[in-house]
Amino acid sequence: MDIYRESDPRANLTPYIFLCAILVLANVSFAYANDMGYDENTEVVVRGTIRQSIVGPYMRFQCFTLQSGTRTFRVIVAPRWIVRRMGLRFHSGRKIEVVGSKFFCRDGHLCLLARSLKFLSSGRDVVLRDKTCRPIWQDLSLRSSSCLRIFYHSP
Repeated sequence: MDIYRESDPRANLTPYIFLCAILVLANVSFAYANDMGYDENTEVVVRGTIRQSIVGPYMRFQCFTLQSGTRTFRVIVAPRWIVRRMGLRFHSGRKIEVVGSKFFCRDGHLCLLARSLKFLSSGRDVVLRDKTCRPIWQDLSLRSSSCLRIFYHSP
């Protein structure tokens, strides 16, 4: 038995390369699932009527179904905690204007990732993303701020 036999270095690396490939793929899919990027190139303005309020089909985001003519959109608003803190209510039958990034989700629904909302009956404007399209809730100081309603709530 020759214990000093030379081994092929490529054979020793194969399990490590395989493991690295799995880790990279896992991280890519995790990043996709947790990152809904706002694309200004697909930004549209849609007016319509709220048909149904939905909680959480997208990572605990508040959503609602918007009927605009013959088209139906799923509008992805914001995380539920900020929707509650801002005092937003999405009642069926309310007329609303949504500025958002349009895309098709994995289940085939036509979606809008909301940048701003305007409730047409009251004229209330709600801004959900700043000028650079960054969500307002990403600023961690907003989570603990009791003044959120004052600054992001129009009278």
